[in-house]
Amino acid sequence: MNKIIQIVINGVPKQVEKRDYTFQEVISLAFGSYFPENQSYTITTTRKNDDQSKQKDVYSYGDLIKMKEDMRINVDSTNRS
Repeated sequence: MNKIIQIVINGVPKQVEKRDYTFQEVISLAFGSYFPENQSYTITTTRKNDDQSKQKDVYSYGDLIKMKEDMRINVDSTNRS
């Protein structure tokens, strides 16, 4: 079993396994489900590096997101027009 870590996703603290998550899994963590036909999604993460500088990453469909302790994740969705 993987270690359980604390993250913050869309401002809500969550406990998750420390592992790689698919783009779709992170969206499901944020919104409870993933509906690709109705939405366009963006995932942005922020975390502190070992030297305490902040690292910001942007992810898109097909990417894997490696969860790390105290990572902050913002998931945005927009309806396609």
